[in-house]
Amino acid sequence: MTVTPRALAALLALALLVAACTETPSPSPADPAPPGAPTSPGTAPQADAPAAVEAVQGIRPVHRLFRETTVACDNGLRCEVLLVGDDSSFGLVLRLLREPGPGGAQRLRLGTYETTPPPATLRLDTVASTDLPALPWRNDADANAWVLDTPQAIARFIDLVRDAGTLSMGEGDAAVSVSLAGFSAALVFVDEHQHRLDTRGAWLQRGDRHDADVTPAPALPRLPGPPPPLPSLTGEEVRSFADRVRDTEAAVLRGAECDAPRAAYDIRRNDDAQALDRAHVLVFVACHMGAYQGSSLVFRVARDGSRSERIVPPSPPGAGIVEVGGAAHFGLLTSAAYVPATGTLSHLAKGRGLGDCGEAATWRYDGQAFQLASYSALRRCGGAAPGDWPSLWRTAD
Repeated sequence: MTVTPRALAALLALALLVAACTETPSPSPADPAPPGAPTSPGTAPQADAPAAVEAVQGIRPVHRLFRETTVACDNGLRCEVLLVGDDSSFGLVLRLLREPGPGGAQRLRLGTYETTPPPATLRLDTVASTDLPALPWRNDADANAWVLDTPQAIARFIDLVRDAGTLSMGEGDAAVSVSLAGFSAALVFVDEHQHRLDTRGAWLQRGDRHDADVTPAPALPRLPGPPPPLPSLTGEEVRSFADRVRDTEAAVLRGAECDAPRAAYDIRRNDDAQALDRAHVLVFVACHMGAYQGSSLVFRVARDGSRSERIVPPSPPGAGIVEVGGAAHFGLLTSAAYVPATGTLSHLAKGRGLGDCGEAATWRYDGQAFQLASYSALRRCGGAAPGDWPSLWRTAD
């Protein structure tokens, strides 16, 4: 059976909905929904990028859903437990962040994207709490949240809420809440992932092991420095390179079912090109335009026009980044951009217009290939601040 790119996109959207009810993560949504079709002969994706990631992968990142609770741990063993409200508006958000290693810093953040009610209004299962408001909450005006940042206070918070079903704050119509389903399981997972089980400082499964026994933070991969400066392309050069790629790679664009230029809207106005190195330019061919973001196919093109190759930058190993129907996850880049001064290629895909879910990635050009520099994702919509998504990949840069 032949699976078209649009069918792949539908499968991708379906996988996201399934992920909200299971522990198996799925690729985050995008508008328009990548990925694109496999490339045709002669336009093979950059072949050496996955090997570059495997060489520095170290700890594999994890993105899991325990009922209503999201856990994200990156390649440096930094872990975050995240609960969001329903998917209709900016509701209550609970975040627990823990750095790796003995004495790894902890931070609990509770609030909303809008006006956060005072801790005095905290309730467990709709019952007013006297112990929770008594914790040493600190107001973080920049994050519009209430914060606990000492191990003792966070441990006490966990002990108070671990057996409850919901946590809420606010009065009347201003009340906001989150479900605590899966919260305890998520905490145990982080304890195990960071090798804290049965230590005195474990979040949930505490014991007599000394915290000094906890595995130290792993070394993060290092990427090359920025490339030498190059002259910017002129507007005429940008148009010339983009039109040439549209002609020579027409079969690839058709395979990805890219939107054709129309009289009402000429999608070519969103094409772009940037200087990559002395022999190549990076060309972005606009493929789809949605309500609030667009996607592009990316090509490395010889300046003399002799050759072009499609670029599909690498995904982080693990992290629930799966392939759908054999198409690479980053076959299309959303809101794609390249900054020649830093050699950084970027992708930003919002799950919905609010921007409270989605994914973001950056890659660094090393003169031969693009290496993964950062990746963050939140696949559960429901009130997080726009773009405030947990990290799954970072480097030492």
